[in-house]
Amino acid sequence: MNPYSHSGRFVVLATVVAATLTMSAGCGGPRAVDPDIKPNRASVQSAAPRPSLEPEDQQNVDAAWANFLKLNRIYVKAAQTGKYDWAPDITARPMYAFSGGRYMSALERDLGVLAEQGYVRTGEPSVALRRVVSVSETSITVEACVDDAGTDTVDKKTGKSVVAPKQNQRYPVTMRAGLYPDGAWRWVESQADRGASC
Repeated sequence: MNPYSHSGRFVVLATVVAATLTMSAGCGGPRAVDPDIKPNRASVQSAAPRPSLEPEDQQNVDAAWANFLKLNRIYVKAAQTGKYDWAPDITARPMYAFSGGRYMSALERDLGVLAEQGYVRTGEPSVALRRVVSVSETSITVEACVDDAGTDTVDKKTGKSVVAPKQNQRYPVTMRAGLYPDGAWRWVESQADRGASC
């Protein structure tokens, strides 16, 4: 389980395709950027690669990607420990600052299912920003590469893996961030393609 794919480690809440965009594109159309950017093999903690973007667009991409890295750390820690602050006010929850709409709901639903089933995640996935697909004033779409090889989902009581065998563990994910009225870039959509590799 991770913030970019929910397909099938054990329960299948289908890949976070369900996390559909909850914002309109806003002013100006998206600007496509260099499709030939080579993959960045760094781990999730690394900075995003520097494609050819206008300075303002690059700042927005950097801000959005930094928020994804924070979101990922919160999610992975909660999945590993089984602890998450389920504040009654959704805006007070840890992931709210970095995700929104159906995507945040899907992430929290996954954490709830993990807890209900008595499962936890082990290890930490590697995520690399491969390329920026498009940028507009209110929306950023990127493609990342996820490597789940060092992770597992296990039953807390038995310590045994509950992961379906022979899953593709290195796959591309297309993610979209939206600019919210408070000025924050929040991730609102994620589509993993486990049939492909990266």
